Amino acid sequence: MPYVPVVGSIAEVSMLGSLAAAGSDAKNVASVFHYRLSVLTLPPTKAALELAFNTAQVAALIAAFNSRYVQTFNTVRWIDDATDPPVATTRAGAGAIATDSLPTIDSVSMLYRTAKRGRSYRGSKHFPGGSEADTTGDVLTGAGLARWQTVQTTLAANVTDALGNVWVPAVLSRKLSVLATNPTTVVANDVTSILLNKNVGTMRRRRVTTVR
Repeated sequence: MPYVPVVGSIAEVSMLGSLAAAGSDAKNVASVFHYRLSVLTLPPTKAALELAFNTAQVAALIAAFNSRYVQTFNTVRWIDDATDPPVATTRAGAGAIATDSLPTIDSVSMLYRTAKRGRSYRGSKHFPGGSEADTTGDVLTGAGLARWQTVQTTLAANVTDALGNVWVPAVLSRKLSVLATNPTTVVANDVTSILLNKNVGTMRRRRVTTVR
């Protein structure tokens, strides 16, 4: 039988897209989020969670991304069942900032904090698609900073789907969890705060092919 989430279940929501080529090659990018079911009103569905996530969280990200970024689809899966397949929903959101982008390797980073101490209880996100216009020197400033602060606030907020279920942002520990086989052991903790790094970071895995 398909897994049916209960209070405390963890959903993994992935936002996938690509950065168009800008002198080198294009690059596929992904941002992965985890949510704990905190209020159960009606049996949860992946479609309802994906729609709520896309309406708020994705909308804030799209408003901050450079136009080089194009969203392709979102996926949702129930982490508590090792055999549960991700369900993909096609999306075509495009970044709103039509100016020169930051290099593909650059990222806007945020730190996720929980009530527990230790590396297994902290997380981070490294978002692609920043814009040169968002920065002065090495740091986010002005309207660009304001857009990313909106993202910060939105990602820290709970997601309430159309069924009335409430999902709380969480940090999943892949080190402490057992996710590959059933029964799973899922170690995840609610996010208590999200910190925005104003300085521009890097994401080495997004390095593009050398151009000569």
